[in-house]
Amino acid sequence: MNLLTFDIEDWYHINYPATDFSRYDREEDHRSLLERLERILALCRDLGAGGTFFVLGRLLEKCPRLGERILEAGQELALHGYEHHLLRDRGPDAFQQDLERSITVFQKIAGRPPLGFRAPSWSVGRDSFWALPILDSFGFTYDSSIFPIKNFLYGNPTAPLHPFFPRLNGRSLGLLEVPVSILVWGSQRIPYSGGLYFNLLPLSTIRFFAGRRLAQGGYNLFYFHPWDLWARPRELTRRLQARWLHLRLGDPLSKFTAILRRFRPTAMAAEIERLKGQAGSAAPAGDHDR
Repeated sequence: MNLLTFDIEDWYHINYPATDFSRYDREEDHRSLLERLERILALCRDLGAGGTFFVLGRLLEKCPRLGERILEAGQELALHGYEHHLLRDRGPDAFQQDLERSITVFQKIAGRPPLGFRAPSWSVGRDSFWALPILDSFGFTYDSSIFPIKNFLYGNPTAPLHPFFPRLNGRSLGLLEVPVSILVWGSQRIPYSGGLYFNLLPLSTIRFFAGRRLAQGGYNLFYFHPWDLWARPRELTRRLQARWLHLRLGDPLSKFTAILRRFRPTAMAAEIERLKGQAGSAAPAGDHDR
């Protein structure tokens, strides 16, 4: 099973270092982002790929055309939160308010509530598992916010590697959690399927890891941002003081196109029943109830 996902956010939506989004939100009209989205939709159409597009509620509010184009292209529209804040910085009450506002905007565009959610910067972790029951209570079918490896930015190195129904305080939720795909090699967990890892790994290595993951009985969950495929303008990122955003090996767009041709991925909603069939109840921390 091969799944394709995108986090639709603009060039300034980064959390490391912390960024004042409101400053750039006032200046940005999101035309560049819409242009990049159009290119992605065209590539998916031409290569026969389905995808899930997790879009910030604030962007849907300011530029509803983003959501409309995703739906017109026959792709899945899902939520990425309201603004690109880490969940631990919001807290349960503010998070619920963000969801209410985002869902209202989403329904105006889609005519239905969203099925899927992904937290900004994979920020569902030990300090924010409280978000999962909230998502469940809002009627989401699935979440894809857990990164089952620890790096210098985020992640939970003991989280399950398979789809699961989160068990918290002795109770299993109806919400399905679909973690990022990680290759197990001996005792090591190796990320490969998106973001900085995709940009730094050679295409041959990504293909090998993705094929190995399938051979192990797992799934590939590829994840991208528009700014992974077409770099943020350096004159803009200098303002963010985040040089790591430009780290890459080879041409990410060529690698992305090759992966779509090789693995023919689809949207998460199209595979949700298969994913549920693979899922059991598990603690999101991977050890015991939290």
